[in-house]
Amino acid sequence: MTRTPGDLSRRRSINDVASGFPSRTRVALYACIAPGQDQADVLEQLRLYAEARDWVVVGEVIDHTPTATPLDSRPNWPQAKVYITTGEARGIVATPHTRSAGAGSSPTLTEWLHDQNAFLSDEALATERAAR
Repeated sequence: MTRTPGDLSRRRSINDVASGFPSRTRVALYACIAPGQDQADVLEQLRLYAEARDWVVVGEVIDHTPTATPLDSRPNWPQAKVYITTGEARGIVATPHTRSAGAGSSPTLTEWLHDQNAFLSDEALATERAAR
């Protein structure tokens, strides 16, 4: 029986819980940096958002494209997906509107994440701005 990456991720999660020593959730940061945005500031806000939730950041991926560009057309988005498909991360913490940029792709971003037993959080910067 061939196991999908999602199957392997679920098995890993079950094993972590059964061991009594569950691992902390691993995430990758994904930023789509628009012209004029400070890259360091954006990544720092994403990192703070993840750390506030006790998530471990395992990598960062940056695209320098307009935010309206669909995910599948962004050159570095596949790198962010690799963190999920390999099981290195269970989630992606992204800049706002990443989920809406994935609309129309096949399979949809939501379906893909579900199949991978993963999540996307693209509210980090919106939450930070609301707190100010």
